[in-house]
Amino acid sequence: MFKQLTPILIALIIAIAGGIYSADVMTREFAGFGALQYGAWVSHPQTGTQDADPYARARAARTGEIALGSAEGLVFIAAHDDQKQIIDASCDYVIEGKTPAARVWSLRITDKNLLPILTQSGAVSGLHSGNTLRNGQNAFKISISSEIADGNWIPQMGNGERRFVLTLYDTSVASTTGVSEIKMPTIKAIGCDNE
Repeated sequence: MFKQLTPILIALIIAIAGGIYSADVMTREFAGFGALQYGAWVSHPQTGTQDADPYARARAARTGEIALGSAEGLVFIAAHDDQKQIIDASCDYVIEGKTPAARVWSLRITDKNLLPILTQSGAVSGLHSGNTLRNGQNAFKISISSEIADGNWIPQMGNGERRFVLTLYDTSVASTTGVSEIKMPTIKAIGCDNE
């Protein structure tokens, strides 16, 4: 009798462990279907709507994030620069260009799990459209580094992988009609400590 139960128990343990592992990986690494990519920036416009797929809903439940509704805005996340290199805290970056039309936007740095990176004063490491200098064409240049830089600067703290999160609030590109024509700022690495 025990000889017959042993393979069943082994199969059951493998099935349960595999199910838990796959659910963990999917809710940690996969943000859902329907991703839109513009250069290094990726957005999931269905997140926060009735049309969100089960994977997006499971990820939101796991992380506790509150998604913006389609009328509220759109979140773009960059995990790599324009050269397809993973964003790393040991590197300095320049984000340059314009955002799509939006009433307000914010740019912040997070770790790879999208948890905010805090400055030494305890503030979130980021900028918003109200405190960003622009040139005559309404374009900006933002330096992201551990050393203070002239102009727009976001401090790069700690070590490990980073994500740049650009949130557009009250924007027309959240609708499916305007999404195909948007242009996003470029992300360039300008040097790393380990080079």
